[in-house]
Amino acid sequence: MSNNAASSNDEINLSELFSIVWEKKRLIIIISFIFAVSSVFYSLSLPNIYKSDVVLKVAGSSGSTVSTNSQFGSIAALAGVNLGSGGGTDEKADLAKHTIRSRDFVKHISSFDGVLPALMALKGYDPASKSINFDEEIYDATDQKWLVNLPSENEVYKKFLSIVDVFIDIDTGFLAISVEHQSPYFAKSFLDLIINELNNIERNRDIAEAQRSKTYLNDQLNIYRVADIRNSINALIQSQLETEMLANVRKDYLLRPLDSAYVPEKKSAPVRSMICIAGTFIGFMLSIFFILTNHYLFRKID
Repeated sequence: MSNNAASSNDEINLSELFSIVWEKKRLIIIISFIFAVSSVFYSLSLPNIYKSDVVLKVAGSSGSTVSTNSQFGSIAALAGVNLGSGGGTDEKADLAKHTIRSRDFVKHISSFDGVLPALMALKGYDPASKSINFDEEIYDATDQKWLVNLPSENEVYKKFLSIVDVFIDIDTGFLAISVEHQSPYFAKSFLDLIINELNNIERNRDIAEAQRSKTYLNDQLNIYRVADIRNSINALIQSQLETEMLANVRKDYLLRPLDSAYVPEKKSAPVRSMICIAGTFIGFMLSIFFILTNHYLFRKID
């Protein structure tokens, strides 16, 4: 009997819990109100963040190039010449994604005028003048001069990854890139810059490789006199000329936007209503936890 009585005393009755909470309802309301007001002020202190995004199609190989690759791929491999197939769209999408997230690319893209201050010396955005406000203790916008040491490459890299997101749609193979920033105009222009420079880097790389390959193949053409070998070498030269031609003609060499990047009109973050609701709920739950813990703790002591 004594054990049953002890176990019944240790059990927590729901009606008892409700009565304890109801008795301290004024305290719960006060604590919840404090959290609610604090969350409102906190949400209002957060700057608006705008996101510009774009979906891109990865460029594929041309039909004639594929035909040449299939015919003379083994000869090109023996000669050490890249026919520029570049793999499938999935491979090129991975190439684009990892290039964007590479430290060398971030270092290259941050060297353009206005990029580094907008990333590392940002204080706010003025929607009236549509201009970025810089931290005057860090960067002098008038003289375009840094008042402190330049941010390290690691700091710039971390900041870049925090505002730039790259996603590959496995089903379609499309590449989605987004940029978040307090300035909607910088978000759009920075996104355009990333796409253009990625295309330029891949274009220049393929042009340089095609030119080196042509030089090598022309030297080999002067060595071999067998007609079949010369025809194969000429076909390889033609393939490199085609690669060079496409690189110079295509504006969107690696990535082609399905729709142009845009200046966002509505903020993407913060969601102030959710912050206020979450803050109020946390305050409500903490107040109940405090009241029940305090009640049963003192009852155990007594």
